[in-house]
Formats: sequence, C-alpha cells, structure tokens
Amino acid sequence: MLAYTTPAEIVAHDGLRIVLVRGAPSPWSQAAKTILEIKGLDYAAAPLDVGGANEEIVAWSGQNSAPVVAWRDGPPLNRWLDILLLAERLAPAPALLPADPLQRALAIGLGHEILGERGIAWNRRLQMFSMAVQAGMGTRMAPLIDKYGFDADDAAAAGTRIATTLHGLATQLRAQQARGVSYFVGEALSCVDIYWTSVMSMLLPLPAAQCPIRESSRPAFTATDPQIVSALDPILVEHRDRIFKAHFRDPMEF
Repeated sequence: MLAYTTPAEIVAHDGLRIVLVRGAPSPWSQAAKTILEIKGLDYAAAPLDVGGANEEIVAWSGQNSAPVVAWRDGPPLNRWLDILLLAERLAPAPALLPADPLQRALAIGLGHEILGERGIAWNRRLQMFSMAVQAGMGTRMAPLIDKYGFDADDAAAAGTRIATTLHGLATQLRAQQARGVSYFVGEALSCVDIYWTSVMSMLLPLPAAQCPIRESSRPAFTATDPQIVSALDPILVEHRDRIFKAHFRDPMEF
C-alpha cells in the first residue's frame, strides 16, 4: 500500500524518491509510479497538494508540480521522458523501451503524443480549465491556470487534436494485433501501454472500485466532447482494461 512520507524526508532521502499528485489520478504521476514498480525499484514517496504552495518541494526541485523523481544526489526530474530514461538506467530489465531503434523512436513519439506538450493529457487539461472558466470557477482554478497556462483558442482546438491522436493510436494497436502482438509497439509491454492506461483517467476513468476519484470530480475527468467520445475506439478501452489488470495497482492509489 502506498505510504507517503513528508517532503522534508523526501529531500533528505539518499535513494530513489518520487513526488506524486495527491487526491487525483494524474496520468503523469500514475505512469511514473507504475514504471518504477514494474521495474521493481524501491522508492520513497511524498505528496504534492494540487493548488497548494508545496514550499519544500519547490525549494528542492524548482517545481510546483508532480511527478518529481530523483536518484541519490542527482537532479530532480519532472519530465516524463527524463523519468523514463532514469528508470531504464536503474533497472534495464524489464525494458520499457524497445531495443530496435525505430521502434524505440516510435515509443518515444507516441509517449509524447499522450503525455507531452500538446498531447492528449495536455489538451484534456485545457478542456478542464475551459469548463471551469465557463462554469464561473476560474478564480478557484487560478493557481492551476497560472501554473500551466490557458489559451481559449488552444482549448477550442483540443477536442480535434485529441480525436486525431486517438484515431492514430487505435490504428497502431489494430496493426499490432493483426500481427499477433497485443502491445502498442515492439513485441512486448512498453512505456506506451503504461502511458495510455494512465491517460485514460482523463478520458474515461475506471469505475470507483479501481479508480477511487471523488465522485464530485469524476464528471470533470470524463470526456464528453463528441469528437473524443466517437474516437475512443473499443479496442483502446479494452487495451486499457487489460494493461491495468496486469500491471497497475488495483485500486489506483493517489
């Protein structure tokens, strides 16, 4: 069971540590934590309170966001690819990046389309900010909007961008399954499968028994944009369900 320590203890910790978003199924945090666990890496964890000052974490990492991962006296890392590469270095097996260079490039590219700037999670966050602003909750959300930025034009285009990526992911998964492989890239489980399963919490969260998000927050995490709903191919949902069952904590902890 996930046990949080204090930010001060995380800063002083001399091994592997991670800061995770507390209280919400952040796809970036859930993916980072799951990658460490798949690789059998022991870590200490501290919480980041969304919208809070988190002064000790900011002073240490320079970030008021999560995840943040650090190993020994190395720099705190907060970008999804940096965290993945650190995990690959600390525990080469099981590898979550394919050995083949073209498949590895594809995995990193798809990872960016899911968790990177202008990717699925980035665009869904814009949509969530837009909903808050339209509902008159912009002041309440101001700390997050100020931190991550909000542009009305980008928010208006977010649904189309997400749908386009979903169509691409479904096409890739279908091609893989046609050749007898049940993962997004390569021949085995990769980071892309983990990222996809994690980002689904911002599209179509698992039931409360698996994803115990506050029920008042569940509508915000559930995509209703017709373009997204139409593009969320059953093959993608089925893949999320299978990867979650095989590789994630059940229920999710955050």
